Amino acid sequence: MPFDQLPTTHPYTLMVPQYETESVLLDRLRALGGDVHRPYEVASVVQGDDGVTLTMTTGETLRASYAVGADGMHSTVREAAGIGFTGNAYAESFVLADVVMDWAPGPSEVSLTFGTAGLTVVAPLPGDHYRVVATVDDAPAAPDTHFVQQLLDERAPGQAKVTGLAWSSRFRVHHRVADHYRAGRLLLAGDAAHVHSPAGGQGMNTGIQDGYALGRAIASGQLDGYEAQRRPVAQRVVAFTHRMTRVATTRNPMARGARNTVLPLLGHTGIPKKLATELAELNYQ
Repeated sequence: MPFDQLPTTHPYTLMVPQYETESVLLDRLRALGGDVHRPYEVASVVQGDDGVTLTMTTGETLRASYAVGADGMHSTVREAAGIGFTGNAYAESFVLADVVMDWAPGPSEVSLTFGTAGLTVVAPLPGDHYRVVATVDDAPAAPDTHFVQQLLDERAPGQAKVTGLAWSSRFRVHHRVADHYRAGRLLLAGDAAHVHSPAGGQGMNTGIQDGYALGRAIASGQLDGYEAQRRPVAQRVVAFTHRMTRVATTRNPMARGARNTVLPLLGHTGIPKKLATELAELNYQ
């Protein structure tokens, strides 16, 4: 699936660790006179006619005109707003590990391997690191180097030699969208508003777009249009990644056979470019 023909000044995929993206955004925020205050955890949120009062777990309070919940899948702000989070969880567990390794396909592409044991994704990162994401029936809480090596030996024989482990985790994936993005003076963005499979790598980009759109809505006083603009995008991303995940993780032998026959043929059509455009979110408004 090539990205070099996309109608953009940046026709490529850029694999950047999330902590580096956060650092760039924080530097820009500070340059504009703002800052991020840590560590704080909101225990309760109460809104009134003229503002919102947030109480921290330390007992401190904060008063604001609005509160934006960008606090993840278990959002305190979303729960306080009484907004539902419709969807389900996938049965499979996912392994995520950043490793140092010799990888035969090399650092110039993201590799997706479909197998009877599950899906395995290997994505290059800077400094000879690779991110490994794989579906596993019952993964350990903290996969170690041996586990990752064994997993790759089974699913991509002879292609990987893992020499180091930066970090790893096990997680379960949900596909959910908030029923609304606003309840009075409480608003939602990012994972508090939508969560989905990592297939396609669209999660952080979609959340950043939420933040950009919400910032413009607050600055212009057009908050009523925020949900109408962003919720359909989330529904589209969640539906798209759900289809990708179901195709990738199917255990049905007939479905796997059909998938493995059709995918190579699709490479000779216009579908890869359409998929690249969808993953790049270039046609999302």
